[in-house]
Amino acid sequence: MLLGSRWRRQRLLILCYHGVSLRDEHEWDGALYVSPERFAGRMDQLSQAGCEVLPLGTALDLLKRGTLPPRAVSITFDDGFHDFHARALPVLEARGWPSTVYLTTYYSLYNVPVFNPMLRYLLWRGRNGPLSWAEMGIEERVLDEPTRESVRRRLARYCVDGALRGSEKNHLLGQLAGRLGVDWDGLLRNRVLHLMNPSEVREATSKGAAIELHGHRHCLHQTRERFHAELEENRAAILAMGARPPSMFCYPGGCHLPEFPEWLAEYGIRSATTSDLGLAGPATDLMTLPRFVDTSRISREELRGWLSGFAMCLPRRARYGDRSQLAAAEPDAPARPWPDRPDERLVRQAAAG
Repeated sequence: MLLGSRWRRQRLLILCYHGVSLRDEHEWDGALYVSPERFAGRMDQLSQAGCEVLPLGTALDLLKRGTLPPRAVSITFDDGFHDFHARALPVLEARGWPSTVYLTTYYSLYNVPVFNPMLRYLLWRGRNGPLSWAEMGIEERVLDEPTRESVRRRLARYCVDGALRGSEKNHLLGQLAGRLGVDWDGLLRNRVLHLMNPSEVREATSKGAAIELHGHRHCLHQTRERFHAELEENRAAILAMGARPPSMFCYPGGCHLPEFPEWLAEYGIRSATTSDLGLAGPATDLMTLPRFVDTSRISREELRGWLSGFAMCLPRRARYGDRSQLAAAEPDAPARPWPDRPDERLVRQAAAG
């Protein structure tokens, strides 16, 4: 079987997750969230396939030396949502499995819901009722999907044009929740769409999670100086939380430009993950590592194909890339549609902001 082949033994599958639902987040955005049951089932599937789950740093060392164990897998989480600590970490800890969390730190230190996803989530939660908000120029409208997107863009643009601070944007979310009849206090109490706070980061570190770099504000910059400054702010925050010194990076939104690997190397980064689809092999550039992004839309059979490597033999589906945004990953920016295969010109345009 391909799963036990020499070819597969020379390759590393890096799995990527974003969130594991606290409530109904997987029903809202199945590309961002999986249910707790699905996540536990995925981990069962790894065990049943005889996969060896390795810390990413260790796995990359073994990959380059050609000494990976059979069926090698590393598990990564992007962003560092609170639900990683609440839902995923106990499952991983019970198996003694390591993980890598690429943490974006602004909303970890300023611990309120992440604005952009919470804005989308609130509009989805309030979809059964009309919204009227004269101050925002929103006449009474039923929130079908096109209307939700229109309202989201209007509110996001209002925040950008008014240069709203984090506290002001959070207040806006609370107002929106009230108008939609959504239990805002309950969302805050359960920390839906919050990132891990410093104490949770420390606990995750003690339980086998390596905390690595994902940008302080989850954005990319086109100049070396600003790119490095973003890394430094991210690194300083991670160290202040008591995590080990980070040395690995994940491109926010999965998008990258040709000059980024050089800038990362200058900063002392040893590896960087993308959202490009594939397995890492002996010749893979460690600064543009491919991954398999697992979502609610992925079948058990498709995951099996990637665990074995057989899926590499099939016509490639579109890269996961960033299913929505580069600049929109930045908490303060409006969401922007992002094509499945962004060309360099579009990446530069978005990074320029």
